[in-house]
Amino acid sequence: MIIWKGWGILVVLIAVPLAALSSVIAGSIGESVVGPQNADLIAPLGGAVGLAIAAIIVFVLGRWMNAPVPGYDPQTGQPVYFKNRHSLFFIPMQWWSFLLLGVALIFVFGPLTEL
Repeated sequence: MIIWKGWGILVVLIAVPLAALSSVIAGSIGESVVGPQNADLIAPLGGAVGLAIAAIIVFVLGRWMNAPVPGYDPQTGQPVYFKNRHSLFFIPMQWWSFLLLGVALIFVFGPLTEL
């Protein structure tokens, strides 16, 4: 079960397709360049690149969407800042970018342990 608030689901909708698409592209390019026997080492690198790009997009989008908005309290008329809450599994969107980068590092160094 996925728990999100606001537009927090965009983390999944951005990261998964970008990682999958870049992994497929890198795998097909890797297969034609290094051969089918070593293409398994190239595809995770493409996924890591896709996750890194997704991390940048999620961070910028999360910072923009979760920025406080100035306004006025309807009862007192005093200026206040309204906070937006866009989160996935109770983690604000912009902080998911660091988790995505961590998974990208696992994609990079994971195949290297098999050598």
